[in-house]
Amino acid sequence: MTKVLIYSPTHTNVWGGGQIYIEQLCRYMNEKGVETYILSSNPDSFNVPTLPMPIAHPKWRRFTSAFGLAKHYKGEGFNTIILNDLASLWLAPIFKLYGYRVISLLLNYLQRRSENPLGHSEVEYRLLKWSAYFCDNMFSVDKNNQKIFGKDRVVFVGNYVPDWFWDIPEKVNTKDKYDFLLLARFAKQKNIPLFLEILHNSHKLGKKYSALIVGDGPERENILDMIEKYGLKDSITIEGWVSREELPNVYDRGKCFVISSLHEGFATTLLESHARGLPAIVTKSSGFCGEFVEGYGASTGFVFEPDDLKRDSFYNKVSKLIAEYESYGEKCRKKAKVFTEENVLGEILNTVNDIDRADVR
Repeated sequence: MTKVLIYSPTHTNVWGGGQIYIEQLCRYMNEKGVETYILSSNPDSFNVPTLPMPIAHPKWRRFTSAFGLAKHYKGEGFNTIILNDLASLWLAPIFKLYGYRVISLLLNYLQRRSENPLGHSEVEYRLLKWSAYFCDNMFSVDKNNQKIFGKDRVVFVGNYVPDWFWDIPEKVNTKDKYDFLLLARFAKQKNIPLFLEILHNSHKLGKKYSALIVGDGPERENILDMIEKYGLKDSITIEGWVSREELPNVYDRGKCFVISSLHEGFATTLLESHARGLPAIVTKSSGFCGEFVEGYGASTGFVFEPDDLKRDSFYNKVSKLIAEYESYGEKCRKKAKVFTEENVLGEILNTVNDIDRADVR
């Protein structure tokens, strides 16, 4: 009988796409009859079955505590562990040593620091690639990990749209919609100043776009200062986090979704906004987001780089996308429907069940 742990190294109350993903995976697996728990140092932040572990920060503490955790929960009958993202992949050899079936779930893609300031050092990069050999299975939300770890080792599953997301009726009139919508944590990784620069430059060109920014985080004051500096206070509305149930109607308030991140995997927000019919502009550095928008079926927006902000052609493309946003609605929804809970989470569940059946034989 399979008993599954999902190892989550997150030690704060910061709630993002990764936490949403594993919470729903845990819920889904339990609903399908596989006993599953999230192993967390902050168990109260999840609304699914959890088990406690010591704070896994800094990295040396994560490493030293892993031996005791592996031994303890093996004694409790757990035999499969899902390691959540790159932050826990390097623990694969430890859990393998204690006889676990090890599954890696990668939300972001592995990069060297020389490729991205938020990437890994050369030593960390090599350690993570070596650790992958101790995984029985690897799943990735971002397709780029197939190039890094090998297509034969990594199954691209992507992100998913919750089943209930499609059923919420739209309540916003077209005249009340913002030209741009950005929903993100106010962190350096999300590079919100790049989006503010787009708005500022557009205004200088005579395009007085409006924008709704939803979120919060450590960069809030810097963002507010930049809005003041660029004279955008009358063009931007900032609202705090909302509940998951309110999100469909938040997406409905925009015409074009924006991802300006320095680094992403396959953003939950991009799929959700597509499910509500919004085309998107996304940075080239935002992982699979770019391929999803431009190269996965019909085009539903476009990809840009920071240097593009110097060119008039970029602002012409933005203007055209916003003017024609309604024509993208059905294409966006069709693309998002490929990534359902059943298609994405079901593939991970099937692998866990296949392992269980193999053990029985």
